[in-house]
Amino acid sequence: MEPERSLEVGAAEAGQRLDAVVARALGLSRGWVRKLLDAGRVRLGGRPAAKGAILRAGDRIDVLPFARPDSGPIANPDLRLSILRESAGLVAIDKPAGLPVHPLAPDETHTALSALVARHPELIGVGEGGLRSGVVHRLDTGTSGVLVFALCEESFREARAAFAEKRVAKRYLARVHGPFAGERELELRLENRGSHVRVVESGGRLAVSRIHALETGDETSLVEVFMRTGVRHQIRATLAELGHPIVGDRLYGSPLALERHWLHAASLSWDAFAAESEPPPELKARATGAR
Repeated sequence: MEPERSLEVGAAEAGQRLDAVVARALGLSRGWVRKLLDAGRVRLGGRPAAKGAILRAGDRIDVLPFARPDSGPIANPDLRLSILRESAGLVAIDKPAGLPVHPLAPDETHTALSALVARHPELIGVGEGGLRSGVVHRLDTGTSGVLVFALCEESFREARAAFAEKRVAKRYLARVHGPFAGERELELRLENRGSHVRVVESGGRLAVSRIHALETGDETSLVEVFMRTGVRHQIRATLAELGHPIVGDRLYGSPLALERHWLHAASLSWDAFAAESEPPPELKARATGAR
């Protein structure tokens, strides 16, 4: 974290916008300063300031402690993690549903990466660096299961190459609405549309999934999904397209508002690295009243 700063407005800065002056003085982008302003981290005359405030000579600006956008995530040693495997510069954790993979802002600490940084500070700067340091792949916030991080550059490059070359075996479990039986393989083209993706005839990205029924029920079924590609919301959108949305996934058609959608990353493997996660109880039990 950067320490608290105090600035006094001189004659040269008089008449200028607050966000422009702070950005220049601290070596930050104006966009980042606006985020600090929105968070109440910048005060003018002792009060929270508006980003468009026009300064006068003699004004006092206080910038409360803040994290720079390139400083990496803040460690959160109080957030517990379940480690599934650690080897060859990689660590696989059992991510619970509801926990984001990485922070979107420097002061966000309730993420898997923030917890891992407390154990492995050396991963800061690895891969994409910054707030995505060490992130090999992602899971939706509402999805639980195997999540892998790289602790060094060499391991990051090798892992990303395995994903790019489609050498990674990915198995998911999902409880879906309706009676799903047998096995289906589906190729779709998915296109981003804000918070979700949609199926399109052309364009987008190719998403290939194989779905196999493990348990078929009248109201819900348990399926396993093998991803041959890695497209955003691939499993969620594919199952919805088949008419079997994931239980609790309101974004893709589930009628149930639950704390999470019932999708779990059960295993992930490539080359000599492999990790497995036991499914949570809600995937093992039938959903009463799910229609």
